[in-house]
Amino acid sequence: MQVSIIPREQQTEQRWRNDGGSTREIARSGATENFDWRASVARIDASGPFSTFADCLRFSTLLDGGPLTLVAEDSPPITFDPRMRAFSYRGDEARSALLLGTHAELFNLIIRPDTVDAQLLPRPLVGSMVLFCQPGTCWLVYLVSGSAELRVGEQRWSLASGDAALIDASGASGRAVLDGGGEVVLAKLEQR
Repeated sequence: MQVSIIPREQQTEQRWRNDGGSTREIARSGATENFDWRASVARIDASGPFSTFADCLRFSTLLDGGPLTLVAEDSPPITFDPRMRAFSYRGDEARSALLLGTHAELFNLIIRPDTVDAQLLPRPLVGSMVLFCQPGTCWLVYLVSGSAELRVGEQRWSLASGDAALIDASGASGRAVLDGGGEVVLAKLEQR
């Protein structure tokens, strides 16, 4: 298995063109525009249009702030409540964000469903958690709060709030152990 640690300070942040927020990219697989999947944290500072992604599926969970509702013409609204609950929705729908608080912070996973399957799993982290890795599968671990240690065999890495780790099975089965306290968002990604 191959493990890549992505510290908070190495995650690229970009302000939105409409100045209503910013996106901090954590990781992606594939080219910049034609990615297979992309994980990021969006900070929403004002109500306004939400970006669309053609031929994609989105998974989101509220990390902080809110209340926040995404409104679309042809679909029911999505209200991110309670926090740390995963929602999925089509990426090509035109949606507007209705922010009723001062800000909202969302973890976003965007995938191309013709190339990858995904699950978004926000969880409390209390003690140890085992991640089973099969060939063609990778796990993205994003530590929302607290501190943790990631172990794969004899190797160990420390994670602080905002840090992430990408665990790629690279054709071999194995397991990783995440141990600590706080909150974590896990993304399980399986190539089709």
